[in-house]
Amino acid sequence: MRRSQSAGTIATIVLGTMLLAATAHATLANIALPPAAVAVNGPLGATPVGITDLKFKDMFKTPIGPKGLEPSERLLSLHGRQVRLVGYMTTQEESKPGGLILTPMPVNLGDEDESLSDDLPGNAVFVHLSGKYADKAVPNLQGLLHLTGTLSVGAFEEPDGHVSSIRLELDDATSRLLTTRADPNKSTKSASRKKLSAR
Repeated sequence: MRRSQSAGTIATIVLGTMLLAATAHATLANIALPPAAVAVNGPLGATPVGITDLKFKDMFKTPIGPKGLEPSERLLSLHGRQVRLVGYMTTQEESKPGGLILTPMPVNLGDEDESLSDDLPGNAVFVHLSGKYADKAVPNLQGLLHLTGTLSVGAFEEPDGHVSSIRLELDDATSRLLTTRADPNKSTKSASRKKLSAR
């Protein structure tokens, strides 16, 4: 009787381990290292001429008043101009074609049923790939990124149903970089990358 119970317990443990491994494999299948050209591994140099650094903390007026989040003068002044942002790509179970979402800290979005009730901060930036790559998906890039593109401010309904207030339009070169997967054999190194604050 005890042998039967032990065998059943072992079988349950083995089955549970296999299920966890399968889930982990499915999750990791959509994870990739960012291209070196956009990865942040230390202090960034000065921006090129014509490009302005924009920080998440400078996007809205503080303190927040009775009207809620209000765009700052700095954010509005950069509408239509080239800016550089530093942040984390939100992690999603299934990447959506056409772009990604950049946030000041790592955010894990739920499945489609939770897409409109997720934990996106108010200063989340919706990054759009150029038209040439609009049908391409970006894998879940790990670590801190720096992206340069044209800033767009104002309410806009995204294809996934979100209403964005801040967007970054990328050029062809950056869009191509982001939709090209890194070498999967190097993915284990991502866990050891030091996380830096984007605030």
